[in-house]
Amino acid sequence: MKDVEWGPVPVWVGAIASFLAVAVALLGGTGWFARLQRPVLRLSFESGQPWCRGVSADPSGEKDVLWVRIAVENHGSDPAKGCIGRLIGLATNGTMRADIDPVQLRWAGVPRSRSFEPIDLRRGQTDFLNVVYRPGGRDWLIDTFGGDDFDPGFETHLRADQSHHLRIAVFADNADTRSLSLSLEVGPDGPRISRT
Repeated sequence: MKDVEWGPVPVWVGAIASFLAVAVALLGGTGWFARLQRPVLRLSFESGQPWCRGVSADPSGEKDVLWVRIAVENHGSDPAKGCIGRLIGLATNGTMRADIDPVQLRWAGVPRSRSFEPIDLRRGQTDFLNVVYRPGGRDWLIDTFGGDDFDPGFETHLRADQSHHLRIAVFADNADTRSLSLSLEVGPDGPRISRT
């Protein structure tokens, strides 16, 4: 049986290892690996539960408040830090509204005292952002700051007898901004909400 002569194999292994070390250092220095790990936000809406939710405000059980919200999910590996949602544009009956400024929207599923604070979304986590609600079948209300601590200088209600096109964006400290558009109308059969 002959002995196997490895010859220059150790030299080749050393060269390959050196090449890989340099490649990793160069790619890591440009942020290439970080881009693979970064958070990726996805926004979704469908005209059913849990995006459109009827809620009863009294013991009778009658659904007298309709909430419209969008889902925000992190499809990346790293957490999306400091996420906030804002209404960034509004058109009524096809005309852009200059009388309504961009406003921050409220996160669902957290106490009201913390619903405007930025949230972190872990990998695969989904949270909902309230956009508008319609109490008692009246006008739509933008779900933003209210009470004595907010004086927007404009109305935050949207007339139910008009059609509205809303543009919502979600911003994060370490992820690309994502946006989504919704249309609101109230017809003879009730509210019609759709993604546009």
